[in-house]
Amino acid sequence: MTDVNTGIIKTAASFHYKMGLLFLMYIVQKIFLCFSWTLIPIILRSHGASLGSIGFTALVYSPWALKFLYAFAVDRFYNLGLGRRKSWIVPLLIISEIILLFLAVLPPEENLKLFMICVFVLNLIFATTDVAVDGYATDMLEPHERPWGNTVQMTAYVIAYMLGAGVFLIVYENQGWLTTLLMIAALQLILMIPVLFHDEISLRFLPGSSGIMDRLTLNLPRFLRQPNILIFLIFSALLTISCQGGSQLRLPLLIDLGFDRIDLGKLNIWVGAPMTILGSIFGGFFLKSLGLGKVFAMCCTGIAGLNFFSAFISHNLSPVIWQIMVMTGWDKLMTGIVMVLIYNTIMTLSSGHNSATRYAILCSITHLAGLGIMPITGNLCDITGYFKLYTGLGTCALMTLFMGICLLRYPLNFFYQSNQTKEQHP
Repeated sequence: MTDVNTGIIKTAASFHYKMGLLFLMYIVQKIFLCFSWTLIPIILRSHGASLGSIGFTALVYSPWALKFLYAFAVDRFYNLGLGRRKSWIVPLLIISEIILLFLAVLPPEENLKLFMICVFVLNLIFATTDVAVDGYATDMLEPHERPWGNTVQMTAYVIAYMLGAGVFLIVYENQGWLTTLLMIAALQLILMIPVLFHDEISLRFLPGSSGIMDRLTLNLPRFLRQPNILIFLIFSALLTISCQGGSQLRLPLLIDLGFDRIDLGKLNIWVGAPMTILGSIFGGFFLKSLGLGKVFAMCCTGIAGLNFFSAFISHNLSPVIWQIMVMTGWDKLMTGIVMVLIYNTIMTLSSGHNSATRYAILCSITHLAGLGIMPITGNLCDITGYFKLYTGLGTCALMTLFMGICLLRYPLNFFYQSNQTKEQHP
């Protein structure tokens, strides 16, 4: 199919092949990161670290927010023989495998600083891989396939979360660090094999349209000043802050309520992971059937209710298990819907030349909002306590609802609908 806005002719590949390939490329990045994302707050809280300190550990994931600084290189430099996207994906995945094997002999309790440095480097590697994968997805998917591409992206993340934050957390508690890391490295290697050896889905350009190298320079200030981009950045920042402001603190909350690592692992496997998958499916379905504005309103309302319920849980010194399951499932359900909403909009805004760079810029700014709010909410929670923090976040989510509806009423909705119409009817 031809995209008249970009001059791109996409090589034919079956829908299921593309979805399967994307699933593998997304899940392989996330298994260890989900494991470390869950493990670090648990270890620190178990050793008496403050919530503010735990919030600052999110900075080891800052490469995801800063990838816009080097994303242009992923679009510009590549080896034709290996493929435009595989030139980055293949070597970076191999390097990550080597680092995982090194980490296997480095238990975090014995040398936390060196462990955090290695986690930072792995985040840099996987964030760069993600730039290439996101650009690849934007290039290969037709407009009508993008919501399902984002659903596959979220499903891959959820299964990685179920494995990293569930299965491997339990394995770590029972079998120790070395066995756990070797199992993660072995699983990642198995998942990498189809990605390493597949033939890249290539792109060609219409006669008369400029080639990739002629269109690689992206004017960043001009790109960010576009009305639809500005509107999106404001609305995504509001939504991300409302959703993620209290998400990381729910793990320390459960530790403070007396839950151990095995309990949390089982909770993530049987409640967290299925609800995130359900949320991503709902997000793709509702986005196609209801539109951007209504899904945004649904997200804000759901996040507000979640934060108020979390405040209730924190105020109850002896919550029953079903209340904990509801809070965890509700959290992951909203995460799935919000992420599909944000990433599908980013993919629509990024289609065309420089797709990897555009996607990385918009994702980075979204990640910056999420990472920036975590140390703030962590310190606020140390001062005010869980109840007041979650009550405040619930109120902020309701305020976001009214501000977001005003922002989304005209420019972004118009662009979103008209851009997809042009792509579907060249």
